[in-house]
Amino acid sequence: MNSLRVFLLAVVALASAVPLSAQKRPRVQNLPYVDQRRLHYGFLFGINFSDITFVHSGDTWFASVPGVSPCFEVGLIGDMALSPHVSLRSTPSLYFMQRDITFRHALTGQETVQGLKSTYMEIPVTVKVATRRLVNYRPYIAAGLSAWYDWTHEEETPIVFGRFDASFHVALGCDFYLPFFKLCPELRFNFGLLDMIDHDRNGLRDPAMMQYTDALRAARNRSVSLVLYFE
Repeated sequence: MNSLRVFLLAVVALASAVPLSAQKRPRVQNLPYVDQRRLHYGFLFGINFSDITFVHSGDTWFASVPGVSPCFEVGLIGDMALSPHVSLRSTPSLYFMQRDITFRHALTGQETVQGLKSTYMEIPVTVKVATRRLVNYRPYIAAGLSAWYDWTHEEETPIVFGRFDASFHVALGCDFYLPFFKLCPELRFNFGLLDMIDHDRNGLRDPAMMQYTDALRAARNRSVSLVLYFE
């Protein structure tokens, strides 16, 4: 809830500030006809700061992610204009994640650390809503849903994440019209919708690992991304 509140305040602040700054700049437009194209293509890369939220079952082991680890993402852009201010886009991307999960025993204080490696492919569908163009600037907000698939899967670890996830995302960004291309920095918040824990652990060779799985009722992915789009 706090992240969403900060996001909405940032939208209002940016929408108020950009028109004032645009009035002081010369009325020379770069790429004046680029938004008249129905289809846009490009590529992206960014930095993703991922976290995990846990719901504990009340047992003696408790899990946490001690630090938010940055990872890299790369992808492609396909954007289709639905109207002068609304477009539908998909940005299939790859994420290379490394997160550490710390399990702490409530009575003894014993700790166990698990490294969780993930190579995610994300396929999102996003609705982008932009303001009118202000010389060479155009703020926008976006929201959509994503499907995720993890190519990395380890079995003999304290907990195992499933391969599939789904998420809801909201974003705030701005199109900058440069002489030869558009540069679009974007701040995006991702909220995982599925419980990622494999509670069955079929084929587990070490039964002692089940105590960590049993200690967790659910775990969901959360992340914040700073992405640069080149169109």
